[in-house]
Amino acid sequence: MSASQTEQENAWGFHTKAAQTYHDGQRANRPLSIPIVQATTHQVESGEQLGRLFTAGADTFYTRFGNPTVTATARKAALLEGAQDALIFSSGMGAITTALLSVLKAGDHVVAQRDIFAQTFKFLDTIARDLGIETDFVDATDLAQITAAAKPETALIYIETPSNPQLKVIDIRAVGAIARKRKVHLFVDSTFASPYLQNPLALGASLVLHSGTKFLGGHSDLLCGVAAGDTPLLARIREVQILLGNIMDPHAAWLLLRSLKTLGVRVQRQCDTALELARFLDSRPEIARVHYPWLDSSPYSRLAHQQMRGGGGVLSFEMAGGGEAAHTFVDALRLIPTATSLGGVESIIEIPADLDFSSKELGAAGSEVAVDPGLVRLSVGLEDGEDLQADLERGLRGVG
Repeated sequence: MSASQTEQENAWGFHTKAAQTYHDGQRANRPLSIPIVQATTHQVESGEQLGRLFTAGADTFYTRFGNPTVTATARKAALLEGAQDALIFSSGMGAITTALLSVLKAGDHVVAQRDIFAQTFKFLDTIARDLGIETDFVDATDLAQITAAAKPETALIYIETPSNPQLKVIDIRAVGAIARKRKVHLFVDSTFASPYLQNPLALGASLVLHSGTKFLGGHSDLLCGVAAGDTPLLARIREVQILLGNIMDPHAAWLLLRSLKTLGVRVQRQCDTALELARFLDSRPEIARVHYPWLDSSPYSRLAHQQMRGGGGVLSFEMAGGGEAAHTFVDALRLIPTATSLGGVESIIEIPADLDFSSKELGAAGSEVAVDPGLVRLSVGLEDGEDLQADLERGLRGVG
């Protein structure tokens, strides 16, 4: 693609970038849906050409090294994130662990947000430590803690914003300034925001990570991860991805590409409905506290409005009656199913403390990461807001 075509792409609005398939000027005989190239290997004209394709890492060599459908999907993800390059993986944790293993080695040190995704916490606290990589976990809402935890051997700062499940918002620009001053990487898990609401690279991050299973996929039918950033860093990550075999199946990549076309319209509706429901729950005596960054009552409201374009499709709230009330509430619902994950077209609800890796393993690391047993997390889908509110009302009546 020429420089002028790339410049034109970058000038387009988000929905145009998402919806358009080809941007190279060709018009004849083009399918408007990228084909699924299911082949794992490709014939070449000569052994010499095979060697060149292998060295170049072409996507018409062998699917563990690349695939045309996977490449098209990664390119779309990069475009939406405002990144030079992107890679897609077989899961969100695949993207996270591969990225971490690409930049860290024995003797390195990480400063990580304490309330990151539980499985990321566990990876850093167990497998990474076994490899000689030490991590200090801090309250990333307090920039002084990040600065104080940094050491000469620090190689990476890792944050997640908004966080799971309490929707804390971390100042990416400020943390990025700390990372630049110390000449270390800043990785940001932006799963809860999606590229539609937040672009960490523009705020100073080295790499943005997504569990694409969530909002990017959006239909509860595929498992994937995304990493986006500058080309040199992505080249390092790609080498490790090939060695680990943590690649995405072409058909799953096509499903992700399909979903990215509607990302903006889906997330905008989810944001609108989530804010309505957050305000409704915030007014109810059965609810002790609502966590949603777009609420005026949120301690993160001002920062969220500075670095995000909406509050997101997930909210959480603490039942005044604690864990027993939370279970009574959830069990009384009839429209909203109880299930894990988030970001899909259907609303789902869960009690995070019921998940062992949330409340038990992490709780041992300090009270600040322990999950309140009365906390309920709601991922808002595309249903009519009135129907969702009526179901929440049914649950609250069950508690009352």
